[in-house]
Amino acid sequence: MKPKLRCASGQVMVTCADDVLWLRTKHRIVGSLEGSHPANPLQNNYFGLPLFLMPEETALLIERDAICIEGDKFEWPQSERDQLRFKLFKDLHGRGFFVTQGIKFGGEYLLYPGDPLRYHSSHIVSLVDHGQTVAARELITLGRVCTAVNKIRLLSSWNPHTDHITHITLNWSGF
Repeated sequence: MKPKLRCASGQVMVTCADDVLWLRTKHRIVGSLEGSHPANPLQNNYFGLPLFLMPEETALLIERDAICIEGDKFEWPQSERDQLRFKLFKDLHGRGFFVTQGIKFGGEYLLYPGDPLRYHSSHIVSLVDHGQTVAARELITLGRVCTAVNKIRLLSSWNPHTDHITHITLNWSGF
């Protein structure tokens, strides 16, 4: 039986712990726990249910017919940028990575080689418009951030002519 997830104001949430475990183990969907911990509601190091899903995660699960949505209608992608993000998310997820939000490191996504509870992220993913020139100063900035947090930068671009995503890694190294 498919889990029933709740959508309110465009946010899809999972409120059942069994559904969270099923999404994580069967679909590599991680989401973000946002609720307070019942035993210690004033702390902010560990969060509990509900689990909020990224729009990309929700769209992938709907595409796979793996979930039912109750409440508000889920409408995503809404823009061309959203469509590119979804194509990128599907590509990375299809390669076997666990994919989470990358905003805290200045990227679109973080990639994990396994479950984020057991592994550190290995890559910070940035979505670059096809044909866009990336300035040397920006490349240096991206490289320095990755070096500081011990990760590899993945520059990704959707090529509309070939209908594929191109990935380039940027890894800072000393001489």
